Amino acid sequence: MKTTTKMLLIPILLLVSCSHYIINEAGYIRPPKHYKFTYRKKVKPLGNPTIIDTNAVYYLSDANFYRDSDAYKVNDRYLRFYADGRVKLQSTKTFPKINEVNDPDRGIVGYFHLKDSLVRIQLYSDIGGGSDQLHFGKIDSFGNLVLLHDNPRTGFRMGFGKAGTDRRIERKSYYNPLVYRKIYLEEMTYDKGNW
Repeated sequence: MKTTTKMLLIPILLLVSCSHYIINEAGYIRPPKHYKFTYRKKVKPLGNPTIIDTNAVYYLSDANFYRDSDAYKVNDRYLRFYADGRVKLQSTKTFPKINEVNDPDRGIVGYFHLKDSLVRIQLYSDIGGGSDQLHFGKIDSFGNLVLLHDNPRTGFRMGFGKAGTDRRIERKSYYNPLVYRKIYLEEMTYDKGNW
């Protein structure tokens, strides 16, 4: 093997070996087999299905990052919650397609847990070669999911309580909260998540 080929191969091998995620057959990132989601330990059976509806998806469309500007758009996406504490996030360019909603191999995956109307989500991504990201929010009085854009790891804290969440939603942050509308889709099936 030529020296230049070896020199090119070494950085590629180092880059690949730093990844702590796998790509499934559908082309989506998955955590390594024994990845420990901390929220998995907090999962409790959904006692009140009116808080999180596992027979619906929560759809975000036409949203902006900042409260004072329409220039920075957020990609359309939806969240699907499973009764066993799993959740998946799927970006979409159109209204959610039923075959994608029903397919557990599609989307970014993680776990969630509830505390009253507060929703805390832990999703696995390729950031930093593979890591989890936290998203905090609540279910509003209309049954929609309102997630904060603010990072819950800021200020040496690991999240926001009810008062902090409400404060940030009520214009105490320069980021728009993300309002995911609850929608029902015909032909939605329930296949358990495989992560």
